[in-house]
Amino acid sequence: MKTIITPTDVYNLAFSVEENYNVSVVKESDIAIAESRYLLPIVGETIYSKLVNGGYYDLRVEYVAPMLSAWVRYMIEPLLAERCGLGHDTTTVDSRVLAHLKMMAMEQTRRMSNYLDKHHDEYPEYNPIDNPLNHCSIDGNIVQIY
Repeated sequence: MKTIITPTDVYNLAFSVEENYNVSVVKESDIAIAESRYLLPIVGETIYSKLVNGGYYDLRVEYVAPMLSAWVRYMIEPLLAERCGLGHDTTTVDSRVLAHLKMMAMEQTRRMSNYLDKHHDEYPEYNPIDNPLNHCSIDGNIVQIY
């Protein structure tokens, strides 16, 4: 399975040194799910393929990697105890932590989307009209349709 970023990239971007986890808590399958769920609908198949194959370096490093890392961290947070061998207790995950991680991921997604919208002439395969974030967003449980 080929992904845009590696588990090491996610680990370095989404975890702090103080957290003392091992990079093995991040799986390539987590990244693949985040890519298909959160990135692909925004960038489309063509740009996604170029990113996977090493293209668009600046976009990948400055915008896509932080966004994907934030979503992967959000997705795996409830699984960290189990992946670290501490049992399967998801009740210890603080809902405030999850809410914060989700907010961070959403902000990174919006940051990437705004960059693509402003620089769409540099990415001829990108069409802002196809970006679902340009049609609808949910802020504070309020659906906004543009």
